[in-house]
Amino acid sequence: MRDKRTVRRVAFTAVFTALSTAFLFIASVFPTGQLGFLGVASLVGIAAVVEYGPAGGIFVWLGTLFLGFLVIPSKTLVWLYALFFGPYPAVKYFTERLGRVPEWAVKLAFFNAALTVALFALKVTMLSFSYMKFGNVILYVLGNAVFVLFDVAVTRAIQVYMAKIHPKIHR
Repeated sequence: MRDKRTVRRVAFTAVFTALSTAFLFIASVFPTGQLGFLGVASLVGIAAVVEYGPAGGIFVWLGTLFLGFLVIPSKTLVWLYALFFGPYPAVKYFTERLGRVPEWAVKLAFFNAALTVALFALKVTMLSFSYMKFGNVILYVLGNAVFVLFDVAVTRAIQVYMAKIHPKIHR
């Protein structure tokens, strides 16, 4: 019985990784909706966390990263997935056990750290933001607002997943 569960876990994690990589690839092919497809790739990681705990989400994240660097043409999207969209399911899992105020403090700190690293990498590799004195403040304010909406939408998606898909997986 234990072997059957292990095989099932490995198989589902591999399927989740393939799905996440496919959405990452779609994001790299289409010029519009890239962040949306990255968000869907993150939802696949959320499904892995729901089914197999944070370890499932971490395995999907790492597997998608490995495959992403091999097959995805846009490495920038892979880095965005690596910084935020990939680890987000595990961060969400752990923070939602803390209580309302610490949960949001950690989630917002995680988002702002990822945004800061992304902006720093952009500044170092391609662009100088010296002309955007107030632009970064606006970017952080709008980014945090969008992140909160994204988190709420993911919570709703989890509820739908639990009601519609989860029971069918565990028959």
